[in-house]
Amino acid sequence: MACTDKSPSGQISAMQKRVDAVERQVEDIYNQDFNFLVGEYQALDTTVARTKDISQEMELLQAYLQQFEDQHVALLEGAKFSRKQLSDLKSDVENNIYDETTTSKYIKDEETELRMMEAQVKYFREKFDEQKKVVKKLRKE
Repeated sequence: MACTDKSPSGQISAMQKRVDAVERQVEDIYNQDFNFLVGEYQALDTTVARTKDISQEMELLQAYLQQFEDQHVALLEGAKFSRKQLSDLKSDVENNIYDETTTSKYIKDEETELRMMEAQVKYFREKFDEQKKVVKKLRKE
């Protein structure tokens, strides 16, 4: 069977690329957005927060930073696990280990996991983008 995107092997290859993208995006969020916002939090805490009540904004920012810090490793571990699962599944498909129904079920299960990881990345990207705007506004005040 040719390795088209419709074939199980093609679907798995496409999913592997998406796992790689999730992993890169998590690292980008950590190295850029997270670290930037941690620095901004510290700067605001030693400047604006001393003269103005910005406790609500600071608490929200801290909550998002804490949430990402807690999820960062789990997301990377999830990507690593998915990569292994997909690699094993691809090998099993190429060796005709499973029937079509079983293969479809496993692909569907991996797709569900992958979509959850992608949704988490999107969530953090959106939240951090919002927080960057809040920080910028607070810095101007």
